[in-house]
Amino acid sequence: MWDVVRESLRCPTAGPNLSLVVQVLQQEEQADRDWAQREAATAPAGPRPRQLKQRWKEAVAEAADASLPQQVEAQAGQLAVYLERLRSRVVEDLGAACRNAVPIYPEEYAAFQVYAQSYHKAVTRRLHTITSAALQVTDTYSLLDWIYNIYNRDVLNVVSKPTPINRSQLGPLLPSETVDKLELDCLNSVRDKVTNELSQVLDNEEKRWTEMLQVEEYQSSLARTVIQRLQVDLDRSASINRDLGSRVAHCSLNGLADFLYSFKKKVEIFHETQIESAERVDGYISTTIAQVNCCPPFRNFVQRCSQGASEVSEDSARRANASLDRIVHQGVKVLADRLFENIRPFFDKLVKRKWLNNTDAFDAIIAIIKEHFKKFHRMDCPPYQTLVSEVHRRVLIEYLRAIMRGRVICTSLRMRKRMASRLRDESKQLKVLFKDLESTSSWLDSAVPHLSEIILLEDTPSIQMEVGVLVREFPDIRKKHISAILNIRGMTRQAERQEILNIVKDIENSDSLTQLSRDRALFSEVPVTSEIHCLNLGLSRIALTATSCVSGLRPRRKRTPVRAPSDEML
Repeated sequence: MWDVVRESLRCPTAGPNLSLVVQVLQQEEQADRDWAQREAATAPAGPRPRQLKQRWKEAVAEAADASLPQQVEAQAGQLAVYLERLRSRVVEDLGAACRNAVPIYPEEYAAFQVYAQSYHKAVTRRLHTITSAALQVTDTYSLLDWIYNIYNRDVLNVVSKPTPINRSQLGPLLPSETVDKLELDCLNSVRDKVTNELSQVLDNEEKRWTEMLQVEEYQSSLARTVIQRLQVDLDRSASINRDLGSRVAHCSLNGLADFLYSFKKKVEIFHETQIESAERVDGYISTTIAQVNCCPPFRNFVQRCSQGASEVSEDSARRANASLDRIVHQGVKVLADRLFENIRPFFDKLVKRKWLNNTDAFDAIIAIIKEHFKKFHRMDCPPYQTLVSEVHRRVLIEYLRAIMRGRVICTSLRMRKRMASRLRDESKQLKVLFKDLESTSSWLDSAVPHLSEIILLEDTPSIQMEVGVLVREFPDIRKKHISAILNIRGMTRQAERQEILNIVKDIENSDSLTQLSRDRALFSEVPVTSEIHCLNLGLSRIALTATSCVSGLRPRRKRTPVRAPSDEML
């Protein structure tokens, strides 16, 4: 009888024999019931019930257990393959049971439920055996995915379509404490990666920086390597369920914050070593850019971990981003300083008498900036925007410093026009340059044109209006800056100067510009050193007047045409 039960699962022609077995089962069940009634009415006569229906269930369970692949077939690291075979066999056998055996049993036997429970228990026994030994982390993820998703979606949902199953009678595949241990193994794997694997990756990267100094290499594989290793755990855990994905993301973010702090410290040591070194190797620029280029992908990965993790991860995200900000800031400073080492001497030659007729110094500044940005362009965005905006700002500061030194004092309208024209022209060239370099700090471009207008304008109301516009666009400008410009344009009458400077004083006292001042700081870094020139201008005028008086006391000579002094002579 039980051979027929076991063979009927896969044999479409076993129906007649299985029908006979079912008849015997029903007859014996009825005999057992009759015996039980007699037993209740009379004295006990010994054990009669044969319980063939229970034996039938055991035969179905034996058939299920014998049909499923054994766990010894699951090789380390290949558990997913074994679980797929297990899934396929369960679906195949239960489908065959639906077709060949279940229709023959009476409805009260709930035959398909018996078959489903038998296979469920057989699967459970195999999973118990699998989890009794240590698993590789890849097998742990595969098993959790099978328990949480594949078994319900691709086994129970599939086989229950033709005949519903009471899933509440099946029970869990594994005890909750076993599942918790499997999830903890996943978290421990992430911690081990960050503590051991990634630390070794960072040490290797640090050694590689020394080698990169001898060549120009602008990209590093550090970010890609680290992200790829952590990405595996994030993807696998998130595909299993949200809770495990959140826990793994939180663990990954904590470890990543520690890793990026170590990365930052190694970058700082690298720069300190290079600054102390007297050598100026070309590879320093490219290595710095390679370090900074690691930051955008790391920042994106931090954001992804933050989105997947719980709210308690905010501190770790801040720590991670703070380390990345420091690396970018330090890299930008190194590159900007290296550029200004080359161009600063040329700023000392600007806004002098010779500068009015000679463009060599300014042309050199433009050329050097372009040359350096051939390398700087290898920096990825958004750090590149930070770099070019910083260079843009510092160039304007140096240019304004040259103006505020007051080394040119205009003594005529013609000279004022020449100087204003030169300032406008060079300002336009700087604007075009930084637009081509994709600077996002275009607000800097209007500073010099406003100053040129103040130098050029004739009447006090127009100058006051221009000063008002300038102060509103650059709220950190102060009276000393405007005073220096008035010195340059040769304005010595105190009444007019005070009228103009009062405009600055009124806006300086306005509270509405406080926030804007922090966002648009430019003139606050520009010192004024032109006061002495204002005194020199006054003394020069006194000297000219005294000379004129002395000349008037001398004996008159024959008059000859006198040529007016040129602007350069003045």
